[in-house]
Amino acid sequence: MTAPARHDAPQADALHDRVLDAAEAVVVRQGIGNLTLDAVAAEAGLSKGGLLHHYPSKDRLIEAMVSRCANNWRACALEAVEETPHGPARVARAMLHHLDDAQAWTDQCQRSSSAVFAALVQNPQLIEPMRAVYGELRAKIAEDRLAPGVAEVVVAAMDGLWLYRVLGLAPVDQAMMDRIRGVLLQLLKAPQARLSPARRSVKKSTPTRPVARSRGGRR
Repeated sequence: MTAPARHDAPQADALHDRVLDAAEAVVVRQGIGNLTLDAVAAEAGLSKGGLLHHYPSKDRLIEAMVSRCANNWRACALEAVEETPHGPARVARAMLHHLDDAQAWTDQCQRSSSAVFAALVQNPQLIEPMRAVYGELRAKIAEDRLAPGVAEVVVAAMDGLWLYRVLGLAPVDQAMMDRIRGVLLQLLKAPQARLSPARRSVKKSTPTRPVARSRGGRR
C-alpha cells in the first residue's frame, strides 16, 4: 500500500515563514528591545501557546530567524553566480548585481539586520549560521584569483553599504549604489586586479652575514 501524501509540510513551512516575518516586522517597527514572544505572536495572529508550540523559547525563534537569513544569503549568492557570464572576476561581478535594485537591497538589509542584531543582543552564539555563510562567500570569491586586496575591497564596499543602510549612517539610494558598482567594476576589469595564470615563484635568497670587523679595520 502506498503511503498517503503529506500535505502538512508546505503548511508548516508557510506558518514558520509567517512567524519569522512577524518577528522581523517587530524588530523593524518597534526595535530589538520589543522583540518578545508576545509581540511576535500578536503580529503573526497566533496565540502565545501556538507560537510556543513551534518556538519554545526566544533563543529558538532568533535561531530560526538567523538560519533563514543565512540560507537566503547563500541561495541568492549562488543564484547570482549562476546568472553571471563566465569570465574573469565572475563571483565578484555576481556580488555586485545586488546593487542593481535599491528597493530589493533595502528589503534584504532589513531582513538581515533584524536577524543579526537580534542574535547579537540575545545570544551572540546564535549568529554562527551567518558567520558560516559569510565564510563560504569569501571562499567562493577566492575562486576569482584576484590580486591581493581586490576581493577585500569589493566585500568591504558591500559591507559598508549594508552598515550605511541598517545603521542610518548615510543615505543610500540607487545613484550611490550605481556609482560604487561602476567604480568596482572598473577595478575588476583592470589587468592588475587579477593574478597571472602562472605566478613566478620567487626564491628567497639567503641574506649575507656581514663580516665582523675589529677596530682599526682588521678582521
